[in-house]
Amino acid sequence: MDEISRRGFLKVAGGATLATTMGGSLAAGARDPATAAGVPARARSGGQRRRYAIVGTGIRGSTMWGSSVLSRYGDAVELVGLCDVNRKRAEVVQARLKTAAPIFTDLDAMLAQARPELLAVTTVDATHADCIVRGLAAGTDVITEKPMVTDELQCQRVLDAARQGERRLMVGFNYRFARKHRQIKELLLAGAIGRITSVDFHWYLDVYHGADYFRRWHRLRSRSGSLLVHKSTHHFDLINWWLDAAPVEVVAFGDLKVYGRNGPFRHAQCRGCPHAADCRFFWDISKDRGLTQLYVDCEGEDGYRRDGCVFREDVDTFDTMNVTARYSNGVQMSYSLNAAMPFEGYRLAFNGTEGRLEVRDHERQPWKPDAPTEIWLTRNFGQREVVAVETVTGGHGGGDELLLDQVFGAAPGAADMPPWLRLPTVRDGALSCLTGIAARRSADERRVVRIDELVRGL
Repeated sequence: MDEISRRGFLKVAGGATLATTMGGSLAAGARDPATAAGVPARARSGGQRRRYAIVGTGIRGSTMWGSSVLSRYGDAVELVGLCDVNRKRAEVVQARLKTAAPIFTDLDAMLAQARPELLAVTTVDATHADCIVRGLAAGTDVITEKPMVTDELQCQRVLDAARQGERRLMVGFNYRFARKHRQIKELLLAGAIGRITSVDFHWYLDVYHGADYFRRWHRLRSRSGSLLVHKSTHHFDLINWWLDAAPVEVVAFGDLKVYGRNGPFRHAQCRGCPHAADCRFFWDISKDRGLTQLYVDCEGEDGYRRDGCVFREDVDTFDTMNVTARYSNGVQMSYSLNAAMPFEGYRLAFNGTEGRLEVRDHERQPWKPDAPTEIWLTRNFGQREVVAVETVTGGHGGGDELLLDQVFGAAPGAADMPPWLRLPTVRDGALSCLTGIAARRSADERRVVRIDELVRGL
């Protein structure tokens, strides 16, 4: 099995044929922008510090959009406000970030008084649309966590708001910026398997990570839109991006087979549960001091329990999902998401007129894989070749850093970046969400759902 290195990718991208054996990594001294850390952000942006605020101070808001931003871009941004309906949680985050930024429990008040130029939306999914629209209306650029919205009505509202104003809306899809995912994109662009005909995509959440969605607010469709929206939006964005196409119609099946009503017993939360000794999903949040401070110590404000029982009767989010989608370029996709697996990762394959590109990604499993990510290229009437996957440090395989560099400053080498490596747009956010929304409706109504029946003017 021959290895295809980064130099091979660059050669193919330039129009040459893929070589079978190539050594080295980045060609001609090129620097991967995702690994170019340590460049002063203010020097990149070349201007005054940008006024920045965060609405939603949970884990995501306080880490990636909080501590990571301030430590990496502190000379480019000034944190001017923290907003959360749970004031005590915001106070915990304020102390962690060692900031004097004022705390608000009302978004409109923060927008009016703190006057941010950029707003990060990291609230409960179902409230993203409202925060986005209010931020844009106040004259603020907005970067929102995925999913952008949780239903088609919210999607239409955000699309209309984005068209009416002059402010910019960006969606935080960090997955597409991971080095391994960019390598896949480069191979497809180079025509390594000819014209793509179909995609097999299967994502596995294990009994640790997968179960955790059912402890939290994600278990409720009214809050998360279901895992077909909250989690799968990442995966659907990758497919849209890899194919450079839009979903047209979707058919899906979904069920709740492990969690919720399927449990042999239940309690309000893991703490104090009389079934703790017998429940394999029991989780002791008190062993994590950080989560205890952020959630348990703040329960008195809003009653939210971070360690809820995975078997609560109110769970209405699917844990077993299968989706078939057709895209604007004629490509068909078979997709599945399972949330109670013995291992974590995904299996992906692109089938083309000239061959097949296969990916196996390992995140957590009870065996030692040959590599965290394995990619194979098999040509019709040819040989199977191993694609050398570059190892990049940083969050989500370097994706977090490249995303943040583009949001808070000019990423190193940004002027030379191809268009497909730019920040995701409001349309990208809408298409990824609408795939999941259509799948959820299809599963409920047992019919094919077209994307154009959900929103207008996309």
